[in-house]
Amino acid sequence: MDLLAAFGIFLLCVAGCMVRGLPLYWALLAGFFCFFAVGVRRGTPVPALLNMAAGGMRTSFKVLRILLLLGLLTALWRAGGTVAFFVCTGVRLITPGTFVLAAFLLSAVFSLAFGSCFGVVGTAGVILMTIARGSGASLPVTAGAIMSGIYFGERLSPASSSSALTAAVAHVSQREFQLRMWRDTAVPLLASLALYGGLSVLYPIRGVDPQILSALEEGFVLTWPAALPAAALLLLPWLKVSTVVSISVSCVLAAGCAIFLQGLPAEELLRACVLGYRPALETLSELMSGGGLISMVSVVLIVILSCAYSGMFNGTGLLAPVTGRVGALVERFGLFTAHIAVSLGCCALFCNQTVGIVMSAQLMGEEYRDRPPLELAANIGNSVINLAGLVPWAIAASVPLTTMEVSAAALPLSFYLYLVPLWCWFVSRRAERRRPETRTKG
Repeated sequence: MDLLAAFGIFLLCVAGCMVRGLPLYWALLAGFFCFFAVGVRRGTPVPALLNMAAGGMRTSFKVLRILLLLGLLTALWRAGGTVAFFVCTGVRLITPGTFVLAAFLLSAVFSLAFGSCFGVVGTAGVILMTIARGSGASLPVTAGAIMSGIYFGERLSPASSSSALTAAVAHVSQREFQLRMWRDTAVPLLASLALYGGLSVLYPIRGVDPQILSALEEGFVLTWPAALPAAALLLLPWLKVSTVVSISVSCVLAAGCAIFLQGLPAEELLRACVLGYRPALETLSELMSGGGLISMVSVVLIVILSCAYSGMFNGTGLLAPVTGRVGALVERFGLFTAHIAVSLGCCALFCNQTVGIVMSAQLMGEEYRDRPPLELAANIGNSVINLAGLVPWAIAASVPLTTMEVSAAALPLSFYLYLVPLWCWFVSRRAERRRPETRTKG
């Protein structure tokens, strides 16, 4: 009963944060104290609980380095003209009959480079929706294509914090995890391309407003060196360079572009690294502002608190009744089906992708005890990372939808988000049906 009461208070705090527009870490902090009190009430000494929470937090340290580097990266790419270069290049390639497909592809390329759905929707997403509104495009269809694209890099990009956290909680290397994700992506990606290609023909636009290109060309020097930070980030991981080093190299190149190509003073660049980039041209302020270390404060606190929950739950066994029911779910419906159900439940309850990753690993961990760690990482990557974007009230969906100023009607058109788990579910069910046959033949 005390555990249910703690969950009830926590969920009320989550709802309160969403209604009042407060950061979710306040709800997580309140929930931490509630669950901490439950642990004390059930006889676990305070020092032991603190050690458990600290042990869970240590899991997050590997991810925190990447998060802080991403804060720098998102500001430096804006300041160096890298974002503007790719937006201009993409917009020039758009034709009336390919707009929806281009919206998906441009968002996907940005996501693969940026690794952050919020960072992409706040730049390329806003620009694409501006084009859609000014050229008679279907807003739900366009927003659905963008939602699909901004999540493409969440599993695959070396700069993705979701990918780094998944690898950390599953105890595998990020590179190993992402190689597996690429293997599971081909069919959903091809299906998404076909669907958005068809919608492009059904929902053509009148043309692209040239004022967007003019503003970007006026505000930035858009020559090929501006693409070097993105090229480094995409290529270095394939040369077996670590994620931290790859992002660091990209940051250095982007800083060079900002100073030597864009002519930004060093003191302004340092300010942008901490407080976020603000373009000098007023017309670009809404489109290009953002990033910096300050932009990562909320997600850093959420990651730390989520991992503290994991350590405390793991040490006290508070979730044992739930994990027992998860085992029954696996027996009845199969491992990946159960993982999808748990992932949706975590995202719906905690309203956050980061917490969903940590909690799904916590709740499903017992089922993977005798399996390779990569299998846990793969099933998290193929379920919770994308499914979080389909829960309308979760931050992973509500923030991009609010940024694009569209309703949840765009979510059914976000094909890639649910094609990945659907395809992986189909593959897992086929594999499970074959196992009995193999044992019989043996």
